[in-house]
Amino acid sequence: MNDKEYKDFSKKRLSNNLEKKFNTTIIGSLAKFEDSFGFLWGHGLAYSELTDQQKEFRNIWKKTRVSILDSGHSNLRASQSELNQYDVHWNKYVTNLINLNVNVQDNRG
Repeated sequence: MNDKEYKDFSKKRLSNNLEKKFNTTIIGSLAKFEDSFGFLWGHGLAYSELTDQQKEFRNIWKKTRVSILDSGHSNLRASQSELNQYDVHWNKYVTNLINLNVNVQDNRG
C-alpha cells in the first residue's frame, strides 16, 4: 500500500470510528432520556393504552427526538466534511518491548 492509499485508509478508518461514536452518543442519550422520563408518554405502551396527557407528551417527544437525531446527523456530516480537509496517518498500535537481558539460573537439582 503506497502512502496515499494508507492516508486514505487512515482517514476512512477514523471517519468510521467517529461515526460510530457519534451514533452511540446520540442513541445512548435518547435511551437514557427515555428511561428517566418515558413514563410521561407511556414509553413501551401501545398508543391505544395511553391517557390523553400521555398522548400529548408522546407527540412532543416524537418531535423532539426527530430534532435531536437530525441535529446529531447534521453535526456528524459537518465533522466528516471537516475531516476531509486533513491528511490523516494512523499510527496503529505500538508496543515497545524492553529486553532486560537478565540471566536466570536454573536451581533445579
